[in-house]
Amino acid sequence: MKWTYSIKNKWVASGSLFFLCVLVLFSNYIDRNHTENVKKAISTLYEDRLVAEGYILKMTSGMYQIIGAMNADASDDFKETTINTLLSHIKIESDAYQKTKFTLAEKSKANELLQVVKEFELIPINQVQAKVQSANQALALLNELSIIQLDESRQIMHHAEALYLSGKTSSEFVFAIIIIILIVLQALVFASKTLVPTVKTEFPQHN
Repeated sequence: MKWTYSIKNKWVASGSLFFLCVLVLFSNYIDRNHTENVKKAISTLYEDRLVAEGYILKMTSGMYQIIGAMNADASDDFKETTINTLLSHIKIESDAYQKTKFTLAEKSKANELLQVVKEFELIPINQVQAKVQSANQALALLNELSIIQLDESRQIMHHAEALYLSGKTSSEFVFAIIIIILIVLQALVFASKTLVPTVKTEFPQHN
């Protein structure tokens, strides 16, 4: 009987609408989740990499200035005063750098740098060649730390791009399902219209 088909269509339409609502909510949740993950990746890139790179650049600049002071035509007292001032600035940057998030490789290199700086301080001011060699060793470690920042930044960006593409794919998939459900609902609407009985008006016949 046609009325049974009509009830079946109502249940299908109701189920489709419920599934559509669930799908929209799920899509919204997925979008928010991907957005949060991308924000975290960008925050990590800034806080743990770009800020750290800034500290490394300042320490590198300080070490170059120390080498310049060592090679300057000045008294040992003047050199020592200048170098100690520069070292105090480097230590401030180093302390701030130590508070950033390290990878295992970065932590190892950072500890090496601290050891080299300590050894540099112990070298007498009149041993110019030894001090310059120690400073160059510190510069080499700073360069390695800078390369680590660059590599980690690339990985973070690749991760953020992967999250973006994943979110885009999920959104397109959900959108396609929503379109299919809407088409099904539209088909059900047209099918139900064909079930509406046609009322025929009969006019009395005159003899």
